[in-house]
Amino acid sequence: MHKFKIIILYFAKYLGFFSIARKITSRGLRILCYHGFSLDDEHLFRPKLFMTQVLFERRLAKISEMGFAVISLDKAVHMIESKTDFSNSVVLTIDDGWEGVGKIAWPLLKQYGFDWTLYLTTYYAEKQTQVMNIAIQYLCWKTSKKEIDLSLFAEIFKHKNEFQGLKSISILEKELQKIGTMFSTSEERQNFLSIVASAFGLNQDDIEKKRLFYLLDMATIKKMHNDGVDIELHTHRHSIGGEDKNKLNLEIAENKKSIQKVCDHKLKHFCYPSGLYTQKHLGWLEELGVVSATTCRPGLNYHTTRLLELGRFLDGENISDIEFEAELSGFSELLRKLK
Repeated sequence: MHKFKIIILYFAKYLGFFSIARKITSRGLRILCYHGFSLDDEHLFRPKLFMTQVLFERRLAKISEMGFAVISLDKAVHMIESKTDFSNSVVLTIDDGWEGVGKIAWPLLKQYGFDWTLYLTTYYAEKQTQVMNIAIQYLCWKTSKKEIDLSLFAEIFKHKNEFQGLKSISILEKELQKIGTMFSTSEERQNFLSIVASAFGLNQDDIEKKRLFYLLDMATIKKMHNDGVDIELHTHRHSIGGEDKNKLNLEIAENKKSIQKVCDHKLKHFCYPSGLYTQKHLGWLEELGVVSATTCRPGLNYHTTRLLELGRFLDGENISDIEFEAELSGFSELLRKLK
């Protein structure tokens, strides 16, 4: 089915439909979303989450080649509010703040002279330990073992007889995630990851040296801010707190406090973690002084778009070049409207 879609897109481009779509949708603001950048083999593990340097550079070259104006998020929001023309404009956003953003994306974006926004989640940026849930998934994906000797987890599972029958990696992964959340400190969770890696026959020291599944440290965030990068809100623990207003307030407050230790601008733009939100959250965010919020819902943005529900296209290693061009040209947007 996916191959058929690719063929159709190539035909559409060849027949001139991409060019037509570009003209029809020229007044729609494109916002692109990126996450992590692969330092090793993360793009094979989670292609929707991690992108290679080669592909990201190709994306930036395509944006430049197609003649789009890359504008800052702040400028785009102001233009929506004032109904100023932003024809053929693109906004670049990156979520979370993975280590590869500093090593791969930042230098390339500087090379192209493109403005961009980093929505930073701050808990792991402060703690400087691996993001546990993703790290566990990676270890389970990476190991070549089919069954695990649970005696290696003796201390962890000491009073948990229900784990005696768990040998399959796929079953064990869910239980390891649950166990990991029981540790009270990030240091204990990091030690837990080392135990898991050892049981899986993997070299945790090598993984840590490569900085896989770490977020940028706050000193690097400060350098980015001083270099003109727009650092914005993404909650402290990458959670919107369900439909609990107090939890949302706490997440935003802690996120702000952390970022404002190294950045001196007013924080007013937000990104919904995993794109999750309800209509209740819009009013709560307004009360907190949030001006704009981006979703994970694809679609172009116009002067009539609600600022707290801005659409974005999530790009990744799983997106082909022709699919990316279809999105940029507006052809994919027209197909969505037809559906």
